[in-house]
Amino acid sequence: MRRDRLTLDDDERLEKLGDSLSSLTRRKILRLIVEKSYSLLELARELDIPMSTVAFHVKILREANLIKAIPNPSKRGNEKNISFECESVSIFFTDSTNVDRFTNIVKIPLGSFTSFNITPPCAICTKEGIIHPLDDISAFYHPIRLKAQLISFYKGRIVFPIPLENQSPAKLESITISMEICSECPNYNNSWRSNITFYLDDTELATYLSLGDYGDRRGLYTPSFWGNNSSQYGMLVNIRIDNAGTFINGEKAGATTIGDLHLDGKFVTHLKIAVKDDAKYVGGINIFGKDFGDYNQDINVQLAYERTI
Repeated sequence: MRRDRLTLDDDERLEKLGDSLSSLTRRKILRLIVEKSYSLLELARELDIPMSTVAFHVKILREANLIKAIPNPSKRGNEKNISFECESVSIFFTDSTNVDRFTNIVKIPLGSFTSFNITPPCAICTKEGIIHPLDDISAFYHPIRLKAQLISFYKGRIVFPIPLENQSPAKLESITISMEICSECPNYNNSWRSNITFYLDDTELATYLSLGDYGDRRGLYTPSFWGNNSSQYGMLVNIRIDNAGTFINGEKAGATTIGDLHLDGKFVTHLKIAVKDDAKYVGGINIFGKDFGDYNQDINVQLAYERTI
């Protein structure tokens, strides 16, 4: 959605904005459409006022460029859905240059991987059960894999798309990727090491040393069908790429900077997670979703932007 910047010289827009927000009814409409879009009839029912009154208030909000009305293709006639046109409005009392910093959070489901090249033993599970056949890469093609909550393999790589939501003229300053992972071995072994390497597109970022495949207790979110003798939980690993380099859990782990990735103007990048054939410790990987392990999350990505205003 659009973010607007106004100064005291924007008289007409300021007057329309002030008028639109001066009415309690119009503010109630804005509060309602934060959650979802509404038709005029639905707004009239929610606010317990005539539809003609709703139409009057909606007209004023539209003239202030705060909301939009989109025809509903599932309905006959001219019925329209009302939703936000503008996410925020900033009013500056001077014309001096300021820096606006903001972040977008993108949650990447485990089942959204777009490609893989892995070596068994391997497994892919939903919160209801294992997708069969076990230890067979054909399970990774099953449509149910979109609900995946645990992915494991011995070596190889798996790739997840990350939408960048580039917002010109904002500049991407950093990417922070968070996930719960551990090594993978038969049953479990808390001292089973594995080198897990991360890439964005084809640029290698850094390698994380996993110290074990953890199964000495049940994971906090691990579902009941999962056996006690299997991997139960992992460690939360944060990979950050910014202007100073690449960091894993706050420690510098690579020289690649955000500028080295050349992401300006791109709308997607690809996260590759790999256990390389020539790694010092080829010890597999478990990737946990929000319904497995200790952390109620999938792969979370924070995109930090900066722009001059």
